[in-house]
Amino acid sequence: MPRSASRSRRHPAPTPLLPPDFLLRHDLVRRLYLDPLTCHTAPHGWAPLTDAEWEALVPHLAATGCGLHAPGAPGRSLPDPRARLDAIFRAVMLKRPNTEGGGRAPWRLLPPEFGKAPTIARCYRRWTRAGLWTRLLNALAKARPGSPLARLDYRLCCAFRRGVRIMGLAAIVLARRLRLHSALPAPSQYLPDPDLSESYSEVFLRIANLAKANPGWWPPRPWRRLLADMHRAIGGRTRIPGAWEPA
Repeated sequence: MPRSASRSRRHPAPTPLLPPDFLLRHDLVRRLYLDPLTCHTAPHGWAPLTDAEWEALVPHLAATGCGLHAPGAPGRSLPDPRARLDAIFRAVMLKRPNTEGGGRAPWRLLPPEFGKAPTIARCYRRWTRAGLWTRLLNALAKARPGSPLARLDYRLCCAFRRGVRIMGLAAIVLARRLRLHSALPAPSQYLPDPDLSESYSEVFLRIANLAKANPGWWPPRPWRRLLADMHRAIGGRTRIPGAWEPA
């Protein structure tokens, strides 16, 4: 009998690792598999801003002080902010040739007729830190289909994802929550996911409580594999090749 009791402590009665409603409650099938496949904007070639598209962008530039100076807002005015925005969109939509590995092109490949590449790059970084692309991505998610702002979806996603390194992890979280996966710098499953950490914490806590109640017990191999997969999904990859950026 003591031997049997000891065995039961090392091997407790089977307990479901995942609650029965876990996948449905956290909508994980959509989040992990469907959204990364379906929530992309269709790529298209660059074109100058139309008058309607420019008018849709003006309030956001003025509010953040990016090229247009609204009363009481920070920033400074540019002689031709529309041309500067066209240059930024042209730069962020450039792709490196597949023979060179693909992915985003460096700023130096911006055609000279758009201005000096270092100047355009500095302006882009300044506007990124001012919160312009974050503001525009939020506005894009609320824009009605067919509106001038909605027609800029691909350009705005390209501009947003170019600045993720400056904006940090919050930018990745925002793009996922808005279900604008073209604004992510790589496929969603390879990037860190703090929201997923909150969902998975329920499973980690369940394992911890089970181990606490059964000293000497260790999770079975399939459970350990699942926990390792969860950790990888939460943390993402440490290195992301540039060629993995969405089209």
